Amino acid sequence: MKSTIATGILLFLFLLFQPITTIAQNIKVFYLIGKPLSSAVKEYGKPAHQDKSNPAMECVFYKTQTLQLVFVANAKGIFQAEATKGYGSKSSAIKDLNEVISSSIKHGFVSDTLSTTEFQIHKDGVSAEIFLFENVGSQKFEVRVKAKGH
Repeated sequence: MKSTIATGILLFLFLLFQPITTIAQNIKVFYLIGKPLSSAVKEYGKPAHQDKSNPAMECVFYKTQTLQLVFVANAKGIFQAEATKGYGSKSSAIKDLNEVISSSIKHGFVSDTLSTTEFQIHKDGVSAEIFLFENVGSQKFEVRVKAKGH
């Protein structure tokens, strides 16, 4: 009986925290360009580190085992954002890369394909580079997004 209750509690906690994990894996940081820094905090939660050493801008950093995010903002909003997400297989990295590109096109971005693993997207006031990086030595893969406002 006790093990059934414990299993139920663990399942409940897993389901409770699952949406937070899913939200935290979002690498489409280019949607936040031009928005207030509070939008990034709302999307990703409390940052791992904040840098307010320059009064004219603020940087926030997020880091999990597979995801790193950086947002740079001034009084007008976020003007630079970067995301790097790690994958254990090339197929899962390519799947996410394709999803990011197709989602951006659905939201009005224009894609310039530089290669099968490197893209530049842009729309009014926002541009981003999205690419797949392969670490040949470790057989690990990363999708990197570097976005900026202009």
